[in-house]
Order: sequence, then structure tokens, then C-alpha cells
Amino acid sequence: MRFAAVTGTADLGLLTPSELERRSRLRDPRDRDAFAAAHVLVRECAGELLGVAPDQVRIEQHCPDCARPHGRPSIAGQPDIHVSLSHTRSRVAAAAAWSPCGVDVELVRPVEPIRSALTPPEQTWLVRQSDVATAFLRLWVRKEALVKAGLAPLGELHRLDALQLPADVSVTDWSGGDAVGAVAIVTRA
Repeated sequence: MRFAAVTGTADLGLLTPSELERRSRLRDPRDRDAFAAAHVLVRECAGELLGVAPDQVRIEQHCPDCARPHGRPSIAGQPDIHVSLSHTRSRVAAAAAWSPCGVDVELVRPVEPIRSALTPPEQTWLVRQSDVATAFLRLWVRKEALVKAGLAPLGELHRLDALQLPADVSVTDWSGGDAVGAVAIVTRA
């Protein structure tokens, strides 16, 4: 797993036509830069895991509900490799593993907690925190990482407790001043 700040321009030559088209629809140049950087970083992570150069890694995204090229990323021809990526302005994260994984990153900002997305124990924990907005973002990135790792569908966040994890799931939290992130790895045999 890697977290990185967006610095400079990512190698757009690594992106597929579909990724370039999705990138072009983003209005803000910072969002376009972060999108490209995350898609390059996930190739670097997967390439490192496979022992190949990033330009040898082809990312695919297929939505199970529509024909659009979005949804959970995978590596073409590598069904045993799991990848995940996330981006926000100035920060990107990516992970590659031999088991299901998920990663999320968010900039720390004032945010009103979405209490309907929290379990009762999470709500109790949240009200005890001195900085509720940042604590909520920490829970949010954990939940997003767990969803991306396949532990629950996005519509079930209110049932997914990011504080009480199954024994076969590990979560690593990350914070770096203006951003928080998390990576989840499922170690089921």
C-alpha cells in the first residue's frame, strides 16, 4: 500500500483511453491530476507485487450494473491480484495484494457527520471525540476501505462497524496533517 501527495504530472501514457476520457470530464485541474496520479500509483503497486514495470499492468474497471467503465478496479489477466485506489485533491492512495483489499483517502475538512451511515457503537465513540469532524472522516475512510475490500455494499454502511473488525481483516489507518486514510486487507484462507 502506498499513500502519496500529488506532485507534478503523472505519466498519462500509462492510462487507458477509458481512463483518459473519465479524467477529461473532471473540471478542476487538481482533480484531473489526482485521478491520473491514483491510476498510475495503483499500477506501480501492482507492478511491484507482480515484479513487472507499471506499463505492463493493465487496469480494468467494469460496473456490474451498467456498461460504463467504472467500479472496482482489477488487473487484466490477473484474477488473483486485488487492487484498490483512491484520490482527493493533493492526495492519492493505492493498494495491491494477493487478497481482497480496499483503500480510501480524504482531505481533513469541516464536515457534518453522516450519522445514518454509522452503527450505534460508532455513534457512541464519535460523540466522545474532541474533534468530531476529523474523527468522522477517520471512520469514513475505514468504512470506504472495508467496502472496497468487499466486506459490505456501500448501501450497508450503517451495518458495517469499522471499530469492531472480523479477525481476518486488518485495517491500517494513516494521517498526514491535512489528510486521513485507511487500507483494509482481508486475510481469509
